[in-house]
Amino acid sequence: MKRVSSYKYYGCLKSCSSKSHAQRILILGALSKSDLFIDHLFESEVGSDVKDVMNIFRKLGYTFNETQSGTAMNVPNKIGLPNDTTFSIGESGFALRTLSTVLSVFLDEYTIDGHKTILSRNHEDLIDSLRSIGFKVDSIKNNLPISVSRSQNMNSIISIDGSGGSQFISGLLMLSPFLKSPTEIRVSNPTSRPYLEMTIDVLQEFNGEIIKKTDSIFQIRGNQKLGVNKIALEGDWSNMAFHFVGAALSGEVTVSELLLNSAQADKLILKVLNMFGAKVEFESNGEITVSCDSKNPFEIDLTDAPDLFPVLSVLACGAEGVSTLNGTHRLINKESNRLVSVCEMLDVFGVQYELEDDSLHVFGTASINGGEVKTYNDHRMAMAAICAATISKNDIIIDNEECIQKSYSNYFIHMNEILKNES
Repeated sequence: MKRVSSYKYYGCLKSCSSKSHAQRILILGALSKSDLFIDHLFESEVGSDVKDVMNIFRKLGYTFNETQSGTAMNVPNKIGLPNDTTFSIGESGFALRTLSTVLSVFLDEYTIDGHKTILSRNHEDLIDSLRSIGFKVDSIKNNLPISVSRSQNMNSIISIDGSGGSQFISGLLMLSPFLKSPTEIRVSNPTSRPYLEMTIDVLQEFNGEIIKKTDSIFQIRGNQKLGVNKIALEGDWSNMAFHFVGAALSGEVTVSELLLNSAQADKLILKVLNMFGAKVEFESNGEITVSCDSKNPFEIDLTDAPDLFPVLSVLACGAEGVSTLNGTHRLINKESNRLVSVCEMLDVFGVQYELEDDSLHVFGTASINGGEVKTYNDHRMAMAAICAATISKNDIIIDNEECIQKSYSNYFIHMNEILKNES
């Protein structure tokens, strides 16, 4: 349990590394089976989701050696694990949905397990997707653990419903260059398109060839030889969004090491900040400074960036008027049911809201009451609640700050800097 008093942003931060980018690099580094140096990857700084992926590849025999500038990922001489080895993906939905197919490159049979919030999530969609492309899957009531047997004859044309997200599709995109035959992936109802673009970008950085016939049809040649000697890890737009929102509500923050041309979906935060009326400045050295100015209501579609929903609900509380967040259907099966979690948080804050079809309307009054917020062990709910203290009349209490370690291990180090500068 952590109590946070009202505070104001002031300071400079170096962005933590992108979880989404790191996980893709690690997976393709393992699949390419060639030594790789990852600039800016430091295991002591990444969240538990990235550490869990690293540990999966450690189990397969890969080694990681950290230097002052990053980490070397080295290939084992031989992968000697027996079939039906169990791998833990921790709480990472991305690792679960991608590695459920990718691990078939290394083993014919394997079991995937996890812990904490992911054990209570229903994985029926993933299991159905695996079976639809020929994998055999055993599970009790669609929960983890799941046992997977490799498909010997995957179809050359794979049709996938993308309405539930892009992560399984990203796994197929990363797997396909290593199959014996060419693959065509056809996605209906695609969502989270920026994350698919990120996967394609990283594939191309590894010298992979992929042809986009349309925005939802991808052709990938089999038997490709992928590999790169060195790759740079990006900063994390998702986690820096919490600091940008905090500064837009009260104060100022400067963040370095974010790429403006990144494919990360949560770069959308810049568009929202402009609508809100925050002052956003781009420095010649790549730093981005956000400061409080106007507090206008806004409307934004978060179908492709659902991770921004908790923190933008807080930004909407700080607006002077009614803001609308669209895309609530993407919130149901996250670390928590984020639609329920966000609405409960707004109730605690004393902020009025309305749910309508696929939208949440928030009646912002520039301040909140504060109170005790239940995080449901969801890292983004915890950080959103802490961010809300910038406009709170009273203290905010969260029931679990440890869950933030999932994606942002040095969050409280950064927050201590902000609070030190404030005082």
